[in-house]
Amino acid sequence: MIVALVLASMVFAAILPYLLVERRWRWRWREVEIGRLPVVSDGGLYRGGGSVPDFLTRAPGMMRAAALSCLLFGQMVIPGLCLGAFGLVAGGLGVVSIPGLITAAKLYGAGLALLRREPHAAYHKAKSAALWALWLNGVIAALSIFVAGVSVIKGAWGVCAFVGVVNLYGLLSAGQALFLLTAIRRCEDALFQPGSSAVRL
Repeated sequence: MIVALVLASMVFAAILPYLLVERRWRWRWREVEIGRLPVVSDGGLYRGGGSVPDFLTRAPGMMRAAALSCLLFGQMVIPGLCLGAFGLVAGGLGVVSIPGLITAAKLYGAGLALLRREPHAAYHKAKSAALWALWLNGVIAALSIFVAGVSVIKGAWGVCAFVGVVNLYGLLSAGQALFLLTAIRRCEDALFQPGSSAVRL
């Protein structure tokens, strides 16, 4: 029950800023031209109808999902700060949480930048956040193998269970990072265009 409440709170805490920012900055995605629409002409059989530009109405679905996932995983900076502060008081162990805090902050900032379609910055922020997440989870996975091995030898099964939970979260985080990289590559042209040139999504 407690786990369900925590998960529901996390989802709500990610959806609320997503809805506010996505609606507020939707106009920037409406600047992205995605093609041209033919204009029907009634001027005669031999007169061409011409065409008019066609624009996005909002961010593509994949981009919105990527931004929401960034806000969901990025909000972990708050509990991370609390645990880090407690760790510093308890003997300096909170220092090891610094890379995780940086990664979470980068993800949150990337999610906001994607929704606002900040030209150039959104792409680079998202790519940096994803790479940080992949490297961090790779290092944690490697260290956890060593910790799990020592724990098995000493019979510390509680530590093994904790390592398993950490690795499960790491897999989800790595999956989110890969999804984020895929999303920004697919929408790369839209993220770089100032809004005057046609792009293909």
